[in-house]
Amino acid sequence: METTTTFAQPTRQSAVAIFFILGNVFRILLRQLWVLILIVLFNPKKQVFNNFTLFFLGLAAVGAVISIINYFKFYFYIKDGELVLEKGVFRKTKINVPLDRVQTVNFKQGILHQALNVVAVEIDTAGSIGKEFSLQAIRKEKAEALRAVVESFRQHSVSSLQPDSSPFSGGTAAFQQAKNPEPQTAPLLLFHLSPLDLLKIGVSQNHFRTAGIIMVFFLSFLDDMEDAFDFDLAKKIEELLGLAKEAEFMSYLLIGVPFFLIVSFLITLFNTVLRYFNLRLWRTENGFKMESGLFTRQEVSANLRKIQYLRWSSSPLMRWFNMVSVRLQQAASVQVSRKLSVSVPGCYEEQLEALRSAYFPEEKNLPEEEHGVNHRIVRRQFVLTGLLPVAVLLLLTHSWSEGLSWWWLLWLPVDLWLSIRHFRTWQWFVSEEGVRASWGVVNRKNVLLQWYKVQAVSIRQSYFFRRTHLAHLTLHTAAGTVQIPYIPVAKARAVQDFVLYKAETDRRKWM
Repeated sequence: METTTTFAQPTRQSAVAIFFILGNVFRILLRQLWVLILIVLFNPKKQVFNNFTLFFLGLAAVGAVISIINYFKFYFYIKDGELVLEKGVFRKTKINVPLDRVQTVNFKQGILHQALNVVAVEIDTAGSIGKEFSLQAIRKEKAEALRAVVESFRQHSVSSLQPDSSPFSGGTAAFQQAKNPEPQTAPLLLFHLSPLDLLKIGVSQNHFRTAGIIMVFFLSFLDDMEDAFDFDLAKKIEELLGLAKEAEFMSYLLIGVPFFLIVSFLITLFNTVLRYFNLRLWRTENGFKMESGLFTRQEVSANLRKIQYLRWSSSPLMRWFNMVSVRLQQAASVQVSRKLSVSVPGCYEEQLEALRSAYFPEEKNLPEEEHGVNHRIVRRQFVLTGLLPVAVLLLLTHSWSEGLSWWWLLWLPVDLWLSIRHFRTWQWFVSEEGVRASWGVVNRKNVLLQWYKVQAVSIRQSYFFRRTHLAHLTLHTAAGTVQIPYIPVAKARAVQDFVLYKAETDRRKWM
């Protein structure tokens, strides 16, 4: 692998990156002008091409030209242990990132990428608010070489640096070794999701969330659609509801609501198959790598040292299939933690055990102390999910429901039972090296955290908590927080002292 000559000199992206740059411009135009396109296609008599529209199209054309010029002014290379990016037409920008700060190097391949044998590369660094580097298209071999250089440098930066060498000098042992990385052991396939597994995962997804997204999308573009077709849809719906008899209105609901939920179900299932088709999770020398996608193949990686804690959850349907969804919470930027981190939509219990063993090898051999939370959590849960929602619904529906609004009160005993169940299922287990928490009634949630990953510990008490000697204990990591609510303040302080002691005395690298 000739990485030395590949990245020592300023390198452009692949020439086909021009097509992807133009594609981005086209997508921006489509998002901005979709209403005008609808008018031209379905309402051509309406005059829409005013001076502002022509001015906007002119700006878009200029933007496309500048984007193409940007391709020829975009370079990246490695120098003195740093990844360097130079770009800009009128304003030159140069970004230098030490290789040991790079968190993840992830690949993305759409259909056109796969046909042209190129990949989009997204490189994230610690502390950034987004992707530090984003390459539209480079050859797959060159992308693999770039990731090998970064991972090799990161692996040897601590052990191979000479005492009198700077990590940014070109003569360090770590950088020399990174330029000529040693062959790595072959990745081990942990599991592969079959079409039947994807079907189970798609069926058990949150279809109400998809329904909510559809509703928001419909309402947000309602005005634009009315303007495009000269049609007052809201007024027509009001007239329809006003003219409809009570029996007809109920029939509309009985037909419309199931149809809407079926559409939401099909969209969720289709999206799950597209996104996670042929998902494979590999155990690599440094952590994990996941490949998935039908039309757009994504390859994301998680360095084991960067994983701060594991989070897994299961809905009732997932528990029926004996499956859980898992998220590997990494110490990285907001962009990575939300979009490009390793998030497995579903796996079986034995596959979860493999992930837990890799993250926390000693977990099964350490004795645990089981703890719960205070019973006063029932009152808070009942107020937030029972009394307050019912009171609001009574106020909103009492004036026009002709006494039927009191049916909302039937939710109160159900919510009280759920609140009690929530209290009884909240458990946390403490060992010498970490903590595991489990909670939830409908959706069960779990967290596994090692003490040496903790960055800070905070204890929060409100006025009510001070009177009852309770507190919320929050464990802060580089990837987010883990909170244990409603525990005695004396126990919270004891855990705080113990965790801080473990974090300060443990010599393992937390990332």
